[in-house]
This record gives sequence, C-alpha cells and structure tokens, in this order.
Amino acid sequence: MNHLYFIGAHPDDLIGSAALALKASRRTGLFELHVMDFTRGELGLAGRFSEEETAKIRTGEEYNACSILGIEPVFLGERNNGKACAGRDICESIAAIFRANPPRAVITHWPVDTHIDHIMCYAAVCKGLHFAQFQPEMYFFEESIQTRSMPVRYYLPFDQEIMDLKTKLVRCYASQNDRDEMAQRKILEARYHGWQCGKPYAEPYGSALPFLPGQTSLFTEMAD
Repeated sequence: MNHLYFIGAHPDDLIGSAALALKASRRTGLFELHVMDFTRGELGLAGRFSEEETAKIRTGEEYNACSILGIEPVFLGERNNGKACAGRDICESIAAIFRANPPRAVITHWPVDTHIDHIMCYAAVCKGLHFAQFQPEMYFFEESIQTRSMPVRYYLPFDQEIMDLKTKLVRCYASQNDRDEMAQRKILEARYHGWQCGKPYAEPYGSALPFLPGQTSLFTEMAD
C-alpha cells in the first residue's frame, strides 16, 4: 500500500492539494490517504469566536471535508497564527506516525511563505522525516496569496468532475469561505494553472528533488 500524507498547518490547507487527494482516493487498493493538521486553526476567526469555539468549528469543517475522501483527519495539536513551533515533541509525534505507515509521498507547504505557521509545519515535517529516517517523495502545494517563489515542477491536470468535487470540498470550510469567495477563487486558479499546461484545470506542485530524465513520480502515475 502506498501511503500519501497531506500535511497542512490549518484545517483548510487541504484545499491546495485537494484535486490530488481526490484523484488518489479513487485509486482503490493503491493509495491510502492521511490528512494531518498541524493546528486546529484556533485563531482563524479572531474577534468573532473564542479560540475553543473556533477550534471546534474548524475541526468540524475538516471532518466534513475529509469525509468526501472517505477518511478522518489527524490533529497534531500545535497552536496557530504565529504561535506554532516545530518543537521536538511534535516532530517526534510526526515521526511516530510515519514509522507506523511509511510514506510513499508527503505533500506539504513550500517553506517560503508569508504565514509563519506554514513555515513551521514544513520544518516539523522535515524533522519528522529525519527522526523516522525516511526519504519519501516530497511535494509542495501552493496557496496563491501566501506561497512565495515556488518553482513549479509538476502540474496535476484534472477534469470538470474533479473540479466540482474540489469545489464541494472547499465549501465544507464555510467559516473561511465568506460569500463563496474562496471557492470561486480556487476555480479561477485551477483554470489558470490548467491554461499553463494545456488542460481544463490543474494544481501546481513544487518538489524537493531534481527532475532526472526517465524518472517516475507520483505525478507520472496520477497524470491520467
């Protein structure tokens, strides 16, 4: 079984790689998906709800989104919005999860980012892999308004059916999707990246490894 890990800093960060997760979820018997959240997004509704109330709302949204994939998320327990750190305890927790189900590939944040939680999430994932002594394929998704200077190595093309499912998943995060703006933005972004690779829709990904001629990757398998 190929274990794929989608690790984001906040409950809605799965959106950046949702099409990949949706396509992989359809490969029954080939991939097992794991969604991990560095935090519960406690400060994502600051000024409207308490941290505890916000965490409950956003945790519930993540469960709803992951139900589309047929899985349940794992919450790692860090604090968010500038309070998250890649401390030894959380890195060891990530390593233990990797040891239990060794990763074929890990998908997480690109480290150059305007949100410190995204950077700390990346750092914890890298240290968790180091502690677990694994070197899987490692890829980075893009959040258009926060990711900076990520070289795109792969485009994952997808069709209208996957776009509709991704939009449904985005709308699970109602607290972050005011007036449906996030859902509409993700449709426009997918069209733009699709235009870049000659397909109806696409998601961009960076890679931690150089591309070598004849090299196969997760994206080679997921291209159809």
